This record gives sequence, structure tokens and C-alpha cells, in this order.
Amino acid sequence: MKILIFGATGGTGTELVKQALERGHLVTAFVRNPAQLVDKGEGLTLVTGDIHDVASVGCCIQGQDAVLCALGARDLKKTMIRTEGTVNIINSMKKNNVTRLIVVSAMGVGESWKSLSMFNKLLFAILMKSTREDHEAQEAAVKESELDWTIIRPSGLVNTPRTGVYSVGENISAKTSQISRADVADLILNVLEEQILVQKAVTITN
Repeated sequence: MKILIFGATGGTGTELVKQALERGHLVTAFVRNPAQLVDKGEGLTLVTGDIHDVASVGCCIQGQDAVLCALGARDLKKTMIRTEGTVNIINSMKKNNVTRLIVVSAMGVGESWKSLSMFNKLLFAILMKSTREDHEAQEAAVKESELDWTIIRPSGLVNTPRTGVYSVGENISAKTSQISRADVADLILNVLEEQILVQKAVTITN
């Protein structure tokens, strides 16, 4: 399968690239700085570009079977990179007749807000207010896109090894409030390969 990954140098994006290549997919990684991408194995094509530039986003979408979006910001400063980037991706997908889109969001966004503990609600509302606003707007754009989308909402992301053992569902509660980025990537690729959870937003957690 030909897969295009945005946010390929982030924690989850790196795992997506690594695991997709291990599964034998042909991967195109859209990056700002190619030097930040560690895994550069056979089957990988690097495209250098800016997610805010519609032309550079559109140039690599044609001919892809699926698009995986793991855009994010490295700090808590106010940003709309997820929303603005995802809108550019959606518009380019429509122009190029590519329909399968899987987007990484966060537990607590959209309908999953009610599944958060009071502590995590306060954390989102106070310390991560702008991040939540970006995720909410991103999800709204995805749901309105009319594409074959899936939204994956991880609980607290950690850099631990892949286990393949996790809970997935709509509006489920977190037991530990943690999930490995490697397990998130595992779920995303399973969803893609098995053609499941189309137009569904699900939480993944331990």
C-alpha cells in the first residue's frame, strides 16, 4: 500500500514510518527537515515541504492509497498547525481523488471529553487550552470532509515499546492515562490494513 505520512518526524510519526516500512508498505514522509528522520529504509521516499504551503502538500498526494496525519506542536504555545495543516491535506486529497485519511488527535477532544477525570479536564482547560482548541477545530474539519476518515484519540503518550495490547473504543475511560506511541502506530496501521473504523473517532489507552 502507498502511504503518505504527515508529521513523520514527531514521536508518533516516527513510529508510523518505522512500522509501515516493516509491514512492507511504500511510505512517503512529508517533512520539514529530512535530517530529523531516523528510519530511512527501503521503501521510503522523503518529501521536504511546509504543511502551510498548499502547493507542497498537494504535490505528493496524487497516487497515494492513504494519508496518515500525525501533526503536532512541540510546546504548549498557541498554534493552529494541526487544523491549518489538516485543512490543506483534506483539500489536496479531494483534488487528487484520495479518500482514506487517518488522523491522530487526543483523548478528551470531541465526544471523549466526558471520559476524562476531573484532574485531566482542568489540565486541558487551563494548561492546554490552545492545544485543545486546535484539536477540536482539526476534528471538525475532518468530520466535515466527506472523506473516509478515522480519528484516533490517544491518552497520555509515552515512549515505551510496542505491546500490541491496548483498549480501543468510542468514549472509553483510561485505566493508566498512558499509551505507547508505538502502540498508537500499531493501531493506525491495523485500522488501515483491515479497512475498519471508517468515519469513527476512537480512543486508544491502557
